[in-house]
Amino acid sequence: MDKRKLSLNKVPVAIFIYKRPELVKSLINAISGYQPCKLYIVADGPKLEGGQPESQLCAEARRLAEVGVNWPCEVKRVYAPSNMGLRVRLESGLDEVFFNETEAILLEEDCHPMPDFFPFCQEMLQRYHNNERIGGISGSCFLSKKIDLQSSYYFSRYLHIWGWGTWARAWQAYRSRKWTWPDGGFQHYFPDSSKAEIDYWNKIYDRFKSGQLETWDYPWMSYLWEKNMASITPAENLVWNSGFGPEATNTKDKTMEAQIERKGRLPPPYHGPEGCEKSATLDQETFSDHFLRSQGKIGLWKRLNRSISRRLHILQEIRDI
Repeated sequence: MDKRKLSLNKVPVAIFIYKRPELVKSLINAISGYQPCKLYIVADGPKLEGGQPESQLCAEARRLAEVGVNWPCEVKRVYAPSNMGLRVRLESGLDEVFFNETEAILLEEDCHPMPDFFPFCQEMLQRYHNNERIGGISGSCFLSKKIDLQSSYYFSRYLHIWGWGTWARAWQAYRSRKWTWPDGGFQHYFPDSSKAEIDYWNKIYDRFKSGQLETWDYPWMSYLWEKNMASITPAENLVWNSGFGPEATNTKDKTMEAQIERKGRLPPPYHGPEGCEKSATLDQETFSDHFLRSQGKIGLWKRLNRSISRRLHILQEIRDI
């Protein structure tokens, strides 16, 4: 895609913020390189028990988001006066965005994109706009560098939401129906999966069904599975999660992001695989390298192997300097 066409067809961006002003400031700075013509600021409100300090943090996060927009842009403010909670705020905010837009790029306050994220996401949204076999575009790639990808992206069962994009056609279809989980569990959708993968996801969705998990992304992803829709995953990681730690809602493990290995550039033109078939092999690698690790379940030998591989890669980079 040439630069002129890219500038004329910029996709609306929506950010979802709460009470971490410094992260919001960094996020807006990252978005300023793309300069979308329309920006939605979707903000949750303070919790009652947070008192004046939390109210001030929420207000400062909103202020920094607004004053950081220093380019010609239509800013849409979707502000909650009081706390709605993560799931309700995200879902209602997405409802508002896709009531008005046919497609959008979506970022939470702690998910900071690299420059290559926006042109990649924009072209994928436009390339697959009318392809109902595709449900979304991820900005993250959790594969190890040992995997040799022959394309700029691949199709996956997993939609990673640390910076992503989708269309009104997909989100509104999901929101128009009641969420269900099949009696056969994860194996109903992916019968050839490993036992570890089946057990992992069945436990996740059992916890969601029982109310132990209150999140928005798991039911959304399982809807894509139900409809046999694929997600697009870039060959390099294009978004960094800067929000790990005790202030985060879910990503409290500071060691997770350090394991991301694919840190290269991903400039256009983008060459994809033929067809839209999800790669079971790459999805199994992602499950082992990302989802299992997030639960602390990677085996000792695999952890040692990854550690040695990272050190060798660093040494090679030093030699190349």
